[in-house]
Amino acid sequence: MRRARSRKLALWDALPAYLGGKRRLCPTIFREIDAVIPRRHWSGLTFLDGFSGGGAVSLFARAQGFSVVSADIAERAVVVGRALIENSRVTLTHEDILRIAAPNADPPGTVERTFAPGAFTRAQARLLDRTLAMAAETRDVHKSALLRLLVIRLALAAHPMSQVRSGNMGRLAEGQIDSITQSCLKNYVTGLRLTRVDRLWDFAQRINGGVFEGTARVLKASVLDVLPHTAADVAYFDPPYPATTSYEREYEIIDQILEGKRLPVSPFSRRDGAALLDKVFAQARHVPVWVLSLGNATVSKEELESKMRSFGREVKSTEVRYAHKVSVASKEKTKANREFVITGWDPAAPLSKAIPGRTLEGVK
Repeated sequence: MRRARSRKLALWDALPAYLGGKRRLCPTIFREIDAVIPRRHWSGLTFLDGFSGGGAVSLFARAQGFSVVSADIAERAVVVGRALIENSRVTLTHEDILRIAAPNADPPGTVERTFAPGAFTRAQARLLDRTLAMAAETRDVHKSALLRLLVIRLALAAHPMSQVRSGNMGRLAEGQIDSITQSCLKNYVTGLRLTRVDRLWDFAQRINGGVFEGTARVLKASVLDVLPHTAADVAYFDPPYPATTSYEREYEIIDQILEGKRLPVSPFSRRDGAALLDKVFAQARHVPVWVLSLGNATVSKEELESKMRSFGREVKSTEVRYAHKVSVASKEKTKANREFVITGWDPAAPLSKAIPGRTLEGVK
């Protein structure tokens, strides 16, 4: 008998594998918040996740009792947000999966016309198109998002290391197995089974494990536009890291499936992208506590600390090993690289709404 998944495992298992995801960093992030605003006062406070990405930090914050505002400009992030972060009750049913899996005589959809057999087999592409069509017909915004999240999960699962690329799937369809790297071949072959009802239902159950009670609002918008209108108690910033693989290039096919276009590379991904943090911090002056995660060779911990102090913040830094996805970094780079978690707080700000008259002054 399969053991019931723990809440923590179910939480993470619901999310797609995401470049730069912060599942492993969440305990560090929230430990640092706890040092400024004690955990017992988190319930009802507002947590702003300004670059929600794969959704791990927003989902974890909601599980900790925060009221969450989650923002991102990419539809792939908003889909995760609508499906899990903002959703407290709606789940995928076995009937939904049977409807998706049922074959039909509809003409080829966008995914099949555009990406089969280059990135997906015909059967995989038709499944994705049926799921997207069902999502479009679904009036409930959260059920629709759950279906689109299923599309993301299936598309990533069809490829080794969750890297959706054109090329090998076409070779596989033509029987050119010898031209595919052996380490990747097993994943492609396993991906051929994604259209089976049992596999689809397994993915649906994993996604459903991330649906639980809580309060959240998801916005498709730039953090610079959201900050001035959000009365947050804690703001978390996880911008794209400068001079690293951009999300827009990594998820180009996913973005085309969801948005019908390629997205421009974020200016935060440029080598000088950390300079944009000054604009973010300027818009976040009213938020008592900031937490920033950033790390690679282009910007130092001291530079990041200096940026926060220039806005009158007390600062504490934590350095942790940064685990890159194996698919985008060598062992040497992963071993040497570090990630910084920088916490900055306004010492004159109230400790929390729950403790009127007490400020953050003197917190270490």
